[in-house]
Amino acid sequence: RLLPDLAEAQVLEHWAGLRPQSSDDRPLMGRHPSVANLHLASGHFRNGILLAPVTAELVAAGVLGQDIGEAAAAFAP
Repeated sequence: RLLPDLAEAQVLEHWAGLRPQSSDDRPLMGRHPSVANLHLASGHFRNGILLAPVTAELVAAGVLGQDIGEAAAAFAP
């Protein structure tokens, strides 16, 4: 009723975008490069539920100032 011209339109695709994905398909985890005291844990897409435990460990270690290792550098924002 709000948009009568769309009454006969065909829906081609639905997307909510509630699971953000990074442009290179790797999650972003770690300290933001230019914003002090901002740590990111985003871009996991559909693997977020699977990666939640290791993400929490890496982000917590980073917030506490602990060394998160060389392997985690691949996910640096």
